[in-house]
Amino acid sequence: MKRAISILLLVLLGGAPAAAQIPAEWQSAAQAVVGELERDTPQAAKQWSGAELTQGWNLARAWRRHNNGNIEIILAEYLMFVALCRRGCANSTVEGQGYVGVAEQAKALRNQNGGAYAMASNAHAWLAALPDPTGAAQKNAALWDKDPDMASADFATSNIYALAWLLARNRPTPAEQADTFARFAIFVQGKAWLGARCIDITKVATVLDAPPRIDTCK
Repeated sequence: MKRAISILLLVLLGGAPAAAQIPAEWQSAAQAVVGELERDTPQAAKQWSGAELTQGWNLARAWRRHNNGNIEIILAEYLMFVALCRRGCANSTVEGQGYVGVAEQAKALRNQNGGAYAMASNAHAWLAALPDPTGAAQKNAALWDKDPDMASADFATSNIYALAWLLARNRPTPAEQADTFARFAIFVQGKAWLGARCIDITKVATVLDAPPRIDTCK
């Protein structure tokens, strides 16, 4: 019982066990969340091989080691890199670039914006100004700007947020930029509008031995 409680607290607090084994709840959560995000995209037809779950774990730990000097990743990092590995992360790459170089770009982006809090505020202002025909960009900017700590208070989450913004800014059109930011920023924020639907993943992996829970925003 004590062991179960300890593991549950790790999941609730976003921490990962130091051992190399991927928590089963995290793997189930990743498939559920990424599957939900891919539901309305061409990626939805791609079968899960299981390799992306391991690749995402390894790449998240490499990312954390480079940025923080340890491998104790949080769930947001795992979800982010599983999502990226679903698209391909061979040879430890992020969208075709070596992860170390991308990490340095994300770090530079955060520093250029005056730190984590200023970066998040600027990212939300950028998002609100995008001409998104669905209106989701403006809804997300308003939703996420309510609690600056979500994206900024922790070094690990601010790194992931910087990466999400970096990847979004590289998309060719405003609509794609808004959509990409939503699909990556949700791993930190927990809630996001995707077009006309808003999903809540804040409780996706909080109950041991239970199916992943994804809610509609309230």
